[in-house]
Amino acid sequence: MVGPITWREVVEAGYRPGGRLLYLRQPPFRGTDVAELQRMLNDLGFDPGSVNGLFDARAARAVRDFQKNAGLQDDGVVDAAVFKTLNTYAAQTLGTHQFPDKSGGYFPEDLFSGTIVVDAAHGGRDRGHVTKGGLSEADINLAVAHELAQILPAKEVLLTRSEDEEVSAADRAFLANSSGAKMIVSVHHAAHHTPTACGTASFYFERLGYRSHRGQMAATYVQRGVSRTLETCDIGEFGRSYEILRETNIPAVVLEPLHLTNPRELDLATDPYYPAAVAEAIASSLELYAGRDKAFIAV
Repeated sequence: MVGPITWREVVEAGYRPGGRLLYLRQPPFRGTDVAELQRMLNDLGFDPGSVNGLFDARAARAVRDFQKNAGLQDDGVVDAAVFKTLNTYAAQTLGTHQFPDKSGGYFPEDLFSGTIVVDAAHGGRDRGHVTKGGLSEADINLAVAHELAQILPAKEVLLTRSEDEEVSAADRAFLANSSGAKMIVSVHHAAHHTPTACGTASFYFERLGYRSHRGQMAATYVQRGVSRTLETCDIGEFGRSYEILRETNIPAVVLEPLHLTNPRELDLATDPYYPAAVAEAIASSLELYAGRDKAFIAV
């Protein structure tokens, strides 16, 4: 059976470049044609933001800049002719251009001077993984998120959900994007059919050759801090195109502190001090990231 998220991804993958008109609207166009447009603009030196398949204001601005430079009507509308012109220019370049992050994956300004969004994954009818003892991923995610929101030294901390409620990934991303936040941290927990599977993993946005440099660097710090605190296996940090990563236009980190299907790690998760311990590890790791403490991730 195909779920709603999977079906949406199938539909999005069916759009081909030039097969429909693209322009700025609400809700925004999304699909592989938008991602290809962003990639091509990126290669030519126009900044469409993340290659996330979402035609947002930044992508529309990049389109208008390209149209103006190419001698086209700069109306921000993309049709087959615009894609044809993009292909013509792309053939004259080496491509594979990606805007360099001059700050080396760090924020040039104080990370905590603005808003940070904390996302407790799942909720409501979506329980995530539920252990034999009845512990749900949704509940433990929320417990960690509440603890983290209390101790993050940011100017403002927003929760995508503060209680047991169902919030779509699109609504979570909209909150993060519309709030002007500097970063979003999404708390998940892993589950695997093999009970020996274990360890901590984190994820940042990567798709079609584009990666979020700041998301990757932040994920590295959080990954190191949490795995060391819990004394779990450091699985590593990985580029992914999960919906919460793809639809947010700010650096984003998805964290899986441990596996709820591993007996030893489940014991950790059921400890009453666990949510606070994970939250403290995340917060202290982000402080080290904000302070550019490179020694922390050097080992």
